[in-house]
Amino acid sequence: MDGVSTMEPAETGVSESAPSEELRVLGAFAHPDDETLVAGGLLAWLARSAEVHLVTATRGERGEVIPGDIAHLEGDGPALAAVREAELAEALAALGVGSHHFLDALPGLTDRRPARYVDSGMQWDGDSRVRAVPDPSSGRDAFSRTDAEVAAGVLAAHLRQVRPHLVLIDEPDGGYGHPDHVRMHEVMMRAVGVAAEQESFKQETEPWRVPVVAWVVRPESAVRAAEQWLARTPHRPFLTTLGRPLALPEPDGMLASIVKPDAAVDLVVDTTAVADQVVAALRAHRSQVQDATLLAEVAGPDGAAPADERGGAVGWFALSNEILQPLHARIGLRVAPGWGSPAALRGALAAAEAHRAGATGAVSAGSIAGDEGADELGDPPGWYLVLMRAFTGLMGVVVTAAATAFHRWEPPFGVMIALLVVLSSGVLARSFADRIGVLVHGLAVAATVLAIAYLRPGGDVVVTDEAIGTVWLLGALVAAVTPTVLPGSWFRDGR
Repeated sequence: MDGVSTMEPAETGVSESAPSEELRVLGAFAHPDDETLVAGGLLAWLARSAEVHLVTATRGERGEVIPGDIAHLEGDGPALAAVREAELAEALAALGVGSHHFLDALPGLTDRRPARYVDSGMQWDGDSRVRAVPDPSSGRDAFSRTDAEVAAGVLAAHLRQVRPHLVLIDEPDGGYGHPDHVRMHEVMMRAVGVAAEQESFKQETEPWRVPVVAWVVRPESAVRAAEQWLARTPHRPFLTTLGRPLALPEPDGMLASIVKPDAAVDLVVDTTAVADQVVAALRAHRSQVQDATLLAEVAGPDGAAPADERGGAVGWFALSNEILQPLHARIGLRVAPGWGSPAALRGALAAAEAHRAGATGAVSAGSIAGDEGADELGDPPGWYLVLMRAFTGLMGVVVTAAATAFHRWEPPFGVMIALLVVLSSGVLARSFADRIGVLVHGLAVAATVLAIAYLRPGGDVVVTDEAIGTVWLLGALVAAVTPTVLPGSWFRDGR
C-alpha cells in the first residue's frame, strides 16, 4: 500500500506530549548504509510528512571497499570512517532525513563509555552469503563487544529528548546476523525500557514510553517473487560497471533473517513513490554499494513487468559480494512484543499520510491507534485474554459433544457438518482470544471426543468402530488445530 487509513484515539498509559504535533520517528542502525539498505524507502516516505531522526552506532571502519579509486582505504579505519561519514550525509540528504547523530556523539554517560564505537567487522558463516558471524579479530572498542547497558543509557537519554512516536530498528537477528546489527537491536530494546522508567541513570528529562517499536522486515512472498523476476528480466546487468561478473541469489535458497513469513509481518508499506530517492542514497554509499539502478531508467515507463510479478521490486543493486539483489519497495514491519500493536503501527503511519494530504495528521503519545475504528480498544487487558481462553475451552467441550452425537446423521453429510462446526468453533476461538486460546480450544476438543469414544462403561455407542467413527476422531483433531496456522493478519490482534 502507499498509505494507511485514519487514526482513532487510544490510551497508552504514558506521559503525553502536546495535544497536537507532527509524527516523530527515530531510526537506529549499526553502520552508514544500513539505514538505506534496510529502511531507506520507509525513511524517505516518512520524511515527506514526519519528523525523522536517525542514530548510527559506528562509522563502518571495517567495511569492504568497492571502487578502485578508494580501494586503498580498506583496512585504514580512520580514513575509511571519514569517507563513510561523508557518504552517509549525502545519502540522508537524498532521503530527506535532516536529523542525524552517531551514538558515541550523543551526550550523557561520557565517563562510562568508550570515546568511540567502532565497527566490529564480520565473517560469513561457511559458504553462506545470508548468515554472518562475529569476526574474532575485532578489538575491545568494537561496538558488539562494548557494554550494552551503557550504550542503552546514552540512547535512552536521546529518546527522552526526541520523544519519538515510532522507533524503527533491525529484527532481533540483525537482518543477517551481523554482530553490530544484533547489538544495536539489543541496545535499542533496552533503551526504550530505560527511557520509560521513572528513575533511570539519573536523567533529568521526563520519562518517555515509545508508543510503537517496529522491526523492519521483508515479506517472504515478495522476496521470492522479486528474486525470480530478477533472474528472468532481460533488463538486468550481467557484469558490474567494473567489469566483474554479477551472480544472482540462489533460487529457493536460504533466506536472510530479515525475511519473515507473510503471516509474521504486521504491515507492508509500498514506497515506490520514493524509489528515486532510495537509488540516489544507494549511489551516495559508493564505497559499499554498486550498480544501483532504478528499473524505469532502463525499461522505460511501459517496459517493466507488473509490480506484483516483480514482488514490488523497483530496481537492483549489488554489494561487495557482487550478488545482484532486487531493490525492494515493499517494506514490512513487525511490532516488537510489548511495544505497541499492529493497530497502533497503522495509526502512526496513518497520521503521517493524513499530514501529507493536508488533513489533521497530528499525533500524541495517547493518540496513536488503529484504523477504521476496528481497533479503538487497543491491546486487550490481561484479564480479558484469560477469560476468553477459558471460554474457548468451554466452547470446545460443548461444540464437540454436540458434534459427536450428530456426526452419524445421513453419512457422509453429518460428519462433514460436524467437522465444519469444530473448525468454525476454532476460528471463533482465535477471534475471541489468540493462538493460546486456539490451543486451549483444541485440547478441549481432543479431550472431549476421546472421552466420549473410550471412557464410557461398556464401550461407546456414539462413536463406533466403523470408518465414519475413525474419520470423526481424526478429523475433529485436525479441524481443531487448523486455526493455529491461519495468517495472523486475518484477526484483530494481528498475531
